[in-house]
Amino acid sequence: MKTKLNRGRENKTYISLLLVAGLAFGVFFTSKTWMYDDSVIAQTSFNESIGGLSQTTLTLRDWEYNPKNELMEETLARHHTRTDAVEPTFSFYAKEQNDSQKYNAELVYQSDNNMVVQIEDVPESFQVIGLFVTEHRDQNILKQAYKKQLENKGDETTVTDQDINESDLPEPEQVIVVGDYRKIDFNKSLVTKTDKGYKKENIIADMERTKQEITSIIEEEIPFQEDLITTLKGEKESLKQDMAFETNEEQTDTKREIKQKDKAIEEAKNEIEKLKKKVKELQDKYQNREQKLNALTQNKNDNQQQKNEKTDAENAKTDQQAANKNKQDDNNDAANKDEK
Repeated sequence: MKTKLNRGRENKTYISLLLVAGLAFGVFFTSKTWMYDDSVIAQTSFNESIGGLSQTTLTLRDWEYNPKNELMEETLARHHTRTDAVEPTFSFYAKEQNDSQKYNAELVYQSDNNMVVQIEDVPESFQVIGLFVTEHRDQNILKQAYKKQLENKGDETTVTDQDINESDLPEPEQVIVVGDYRKIDFNKSLVTKTDKGYKKENIIADMERTKQEITSIIEEEIPFQEDLITTLKGEKESLKQDMAFETNEEQTDTKREIKQKDKAIEEAKNEIEKLKKKVKELQDKYQNREQKLNALTQNKNDNQQQKNEKTDAENAKTDQQAANKNKQDDNNDAANKDEK
């Protein structure tokens, strides 16, 4: 009897321990979704220039994560802003904050001004992760710059490229693009795309940014300048009315102030014209991107049509072969009947 009671207590103890362990497991892996995190958000700003490289200005456009396949993807805009005739290349790796383990990061797509980098095997438990971007300048350019530096110092010794050691050249520069789980988009459908897929995605994103810029100018910047002109004109009219009750000296000061108002009004009008011109340029840019997108989609449709035509031709050929075979079989059957 005691043995049964002891076994029953042991079973209850084991069950309780399993429940506690399961609860702790669930809390640990779902805490991001329901627990408030008041730590400082460590996120590189989106759509703002990232300094730190000698030849390139980077801009973080997008950052997504798929917990299902533990895949992370960042889109970076790249602008060659310095003097090197040959644009630099880049290498990447990633690390979590306060962790020595490195994650593999690969460049999966690049265009003239965009790079898409993927980080693999990132666990869903990540909090803050850094993408290390290293800029590698052309070695020949660095060697020429080193020789010129020696010449400027008055070194009369002839130096060839073979005389220059790697240690003589500057180290590659590096920046860290930081992602915080609270700012990264969780996208369960994120997968590695084809080059055409990334190109289409970049064109659409560029069109969206252009559209937002147009909207901002039309709905915010131009109305601001128009309101400014209205305010300045009202102030100018008020000054003119006050002149009737002013001394000659006061009128002189008022006239000077009215001239300043006129100048400010003219500057606001010029700014409106500049903004309207910029809107036109952005609209042309949007149409250009739209044409690129349509051409890309058209090529896809053409390729699909070619595949369909090829399939139809193959099916027609198969049907003809089957018809010929059936006809031959019928002829054979008829010949056999005649022989009988």
